[in-house]
Amino acid sequence: MKFNPITKNIYTDEGEFVKRMNCPYRMSWNNLEVTNSNRRKCCICDHSIVDTGNISDDDLLAMVKENPDTCLKIDLNQNNVKLLANGILGQK
Repeated sequence: MKFNPITKNIYTDEGEFVKRMNCPYRMSWNNLEVTNSNRRKCCICDHSIVDTGNISDDDLLAMVKENPDTCLKIDLNQNNVKLLANGILGQK
């Protein structure tokens, strides 16, 4: 997956737009209710948040297509993320 930390847009490795990250609550992962190993729940908005650290592009795209309101956790240091900035690809 590719992530632009400036625009908050997420793309597949092939460049297909997945979604724009937009959480008005800016909750810390550690402050969310644990539901399973890769999901947590926000007590403010009641949404489930998925940790993308071990999710393939295909699974991520399918998940967001099924539910566009899916909330995601992205760590800029996770192995499956390539950072984009101003249209230039930089690999972490």
